Amino acid sequence: MSTDLVSKNNTTTDITDVVWLQTSFIGDIVITTAAFAALHKCLPNVKQHLITTPIGKAALEGHPLLASIHVFDKRQGGLGAMFRLRREIKSLKLNSAIILQPHKSLRSTLLSQIIGLPFITYTETNASWLATKRVPRVSVMHEADRIALLLEGLGLDRKEFLGSKPNLPQTNLPISASALGQKRQWIGIAPGSVWATKRWPTPKFATLTQLLLDRPDTGVVLLGSKDEIPAAQFIEDAAIRTRPGARDRVINLVGKTTLADLNGIYPRLSIVITNDSSPIHYASAFNIPTVAIFGATVPAMGFGPLATGSKIAEIDLPCRPCGAHGGATCPLGHFKCMNDLSVEAVLDQIAKAGSSLPK
Repeated sequence: MSTDLVSKNNTTTDITDVVWLQTSFIGDIVITTAAFAALHKCLPNVKQHLITTPIGKAALEGHPLLASIHVFDKRQGGLGAMFRLRREIKSLKLNSAIILQPHKSLRSTLLSQIIGLPFITYTETNASWLATKRVPRVSVMHEADRIALLLEGLGLDRKEFLGSKPNLPQTNLPISASALGQKRQWIGIAPGSVWATKRWPTPKFATLTQLLLDRPDTGVVLLGSKDEIPAAQFIEDAAIRTRPGARDRVINLVGKTTLADLNGIYPRLSIVITNDSSPIHYASAFNIPTVAIFGATVPAMGFGPLATGSKIAEIDLPCRPCGAHGGATCPLGHFKCMNDLSVEAVLDQIAKAGSSLPK
């Protein structure tokens, strides 16, 4: 196994530091932690650094495999911000460093170029011809493995690093979720997504929650950002109205937690039910069985759950997938992928997920 990188001028350099450049969505940032683990497994003496978004820093602050985290705020991502980041990276006085750039945008490529370190990215990245090395992005792989493929540019054999899962450090249970300390089976439900066509209808989540609460030793934890507060309130209100005895077994944390809090919450869950969104990857980071509901997108795109025992709830339709991320509305106007996915079908996948939930 070689740790040498062949640069454009055919000189070789022994790598002492790797700077990951990942400024995508929070789910992608969490997935990238699998590549941190893969690199550490192969080259444990290489120090790892991360350039990411403010949200990414909040999510990964204190990660044991990162020597430093640096923020690039894309909302203020002009040339001034890029050169500031260049000075920040140079101030680290890295001995022999290289950038691994899984984010494929032109802006990320320009940032890599301005920082001035050699960098490796995908052949499919915008302006990838500027990179020191390029590797193919294999579409049939899970995104965790696709990101790890950048390690091939360091001379590593993919047989040595494929198969790593996202990983996050477990933290203490936040005060807002102290009820999770009670001994019962806690089911995490995340009803949101940035894209509307990735969302299973809220009334279906509400019905599912009520049926799960019929199990006497089960509690439900609602998870999500402030954008999901209306959906979560609908689910909570319906549960309390129809299952009044279960009032103390519904914990609505939507909009009430920080990203750091999630590292204390997810390890306490028995199973997670979520749309195709970042909770899939948080659950994978703690190996929590997941039932992932897919509509506009499909798991074959590479963003399915990696936790042991996880299952997919979906309907096979010829119009799926209808986009890389989903959209605001169904392109065909019927939204059958979600409207026709029954509560019973999701319950069936929960039963198969190996969660040891009480009957």
